Amino acid sequence: MAGKLLPEAIAAKGFVDTAIGLHPAAIAAANGYLAAAAGTSTALGNAVTAIGKIQTALMPSGAIAPPSKIGVNITGAILSQLTTVLTAITAAGVAAPLLPEPTATTTFGVQTGIVTTTLPLISSAITVGLITPQSPV
Repeated sequence: MAGKLLPEAIAAKGFVDTAIGLHPAAIAAANGYLAAAAGTSTALGNAVTAIGKIQTALMPSGAIAPPSKIGVNITGAILSQLTTVLTAITAAGVAAPLLPEPTATTTFGVQTGIVTTTLPLISSAITVGLITPQSPV
């Protein structure tokens, strides 16, 4: 039998995967990055909500993985990564209107790089830490 928190985990992965697909267009928008990244931010906000629901359900039991199949340690780590990405989007959005000023270019590149490299890691963490353990064998 599938875990009762599985639908939220699958939804969260879908939101993160959507953000992965949307983010390159935001980078290409350069000076208009923040507006172009709105869809990415919305998708990630939805992922935060879905992971937050899982964490809220796990909190009373204090489940830690392992020995539990899933735990607040996993959801907490994923929420932390999502916060890092959302912060990087904001920082890139602040730098974007100043492009091509050298400092803004460096900041923009670093922050969009954080988003680009971290999103696939989050997607994988959701699969490995939340979806696979709840999936029926």
